[in-house]
Amino acid sequence: MGLTALLVAAAFAAPQGVDLIADPRFDRGFEVYDPTPGAKVVRGVQQWDNTLGDPVWGLAQWSSRYSLAGAPLEEAAPGVVRFFDAAKSVTVGPRGDAGPDLALAIDSRREWGDTPRKKGQLWPHLLVSQRFPEDTPFLPDLKALHFSVDARLARAERFDREGYDPHIHAAQFLIFFTVQNLNRDSAGYGDFLWLGVSVYDDRGRPDLSIIGGDQDLGKLIYTPARAAYTDGDITSGDWTAYAADLLPLAKAALAAAWDRGFLKDSQDLADYRLGGMNLGWEVTGINDVAMEVRRLSLRAETRPSTGRGDAR
Repeated sequence: MGLTALLVAAAFAAPQGVDLIADPRFDRGFEVYDPTPGAKVVRGVQQWDNTLGDPVWGLAQWSSRYSLAGAPLEEAAPGVVRFFDAAKSVTVGPRGDAGPDLALAIDSRREWGDTPRKKGQLWPHLLVSQRFPEDTPFLPDLKALHFSVDARLARAERFDREGYDPHIHAAQFLIFFTVQNLNRDSAGYGDFLWLGVSVYDDRGRPDLSIIGGDQDLGKLIYTPARAAYTDGDITSGDWTAYAADLLPLAKAALAAAWDRGFLKDSQDLADYRLGGMNLGWEVTGINDVAMEVRRLSLRAETRPSTGRGDAR
């Protein structure tokens, strides 16, 4: 059995703990945010079965020229729902099948035309995101954070135009978790860093780890090399399993942040927990790409209770 299979088996076999991700199969639909970056302004709801409850996932389309709010729903196949605009599409289902739970696609030729992005120019996103429950355990109270997901690259074309520069042009499918100070009594309450999973980068770079600042928010980005999550090859076109215990990675990310002057107001591990997540595309190049995901899971396994009080 390979390393990835063992990690996935361990993640799903965790005997204790609680699932942190609500609606992991995306059956309850999405709140669709306005494309303008910044505040999350809900412009519409895409939902096809309101008997399952309100959406818990937000759908972000930052800096896109088009909007998925109000896009008509279609049944692409039995049990498969799809909606799309001129550049992007979202497909959910079928339920109970071994196929994808979610597919996200973006054709950035519709966004950029034949003019490649210039340095400093904003780029289109297609992301789904959610906040984790307020009772999510803080890091010292955890034994493990079992994360796993399967991904399959369904389509990937790059259209190099004059001026293509791999330093500023790419198609990336990423998963990010926030490691956040959520102790209300802490001076640093609300501050956070990004803990990342690089599922796909059209420039390759599987051995690249990233530890640096987010130029927009001034937050640390900590993305280990892909081997921390998988020994598979996403470019094969087959399902690739990603899995890891996020707890030691979150602790390493915090140590890196403190070493670099981030999260200055608290260096107490007990102030931090996972605050939320997002997954999807960021496309700074001219690309036509689609990714499918299934079996998304994040399970918090707690330590035996110490009986201590908690003012957080």
